[in-house]
Amino acid sequence: MTENRSADDVELQVALLLRLADHNRRSNPGLDGTLERSAYLALRHLAATGPSGINDIADHLRLDASTVTRQVLAMEAAGLVTRSRDEHDGRRAIITATPDGHAALASTREARASVYDELLADWSSQDRSDLADLLGRLNDALDARRRDR
Repeated sequence: MTENRSADDVELQVALLLRLADHNRRSNPGLDGTLERSAYLALRHLAATGPSGINDIADHLRLDASTVTRQVLAMEAAGLVTRSRDEHDGRRAIITATPDGHAALASTREARASVYDELLADWSSQDRSDLADLLGRLNDALDARRRDR
């Protein structure tokens, strides 16, 4: 019974986390004008790996390519990325972050870090590290479950 209760507690805390994080995003003036989550995650991927194809971005974000295509079109319209054709495969679009995209990513990362620095101000560095490790493990488990289905 303890294992089920623990799983119930985790499920509730994750549900609350998602709800409160969304509310915090919408109601925090420090996050006004920052990137939406989809653009933020796509630009983080591009910043880490360089220009990428739609399927590469979709695989990294665990999304369907058609969803990422719509997101890329919106980011392109906003001047955050450019699309070009792969010189080796003309059917494949290559997505590259623009200087404005890199700047928006940097300011969003800074704003988000500031929010979490404030929220976790009285947490020890060990507690912060433990939280990051445990959330990473949870994300890995969720991703493994997704791949297995």
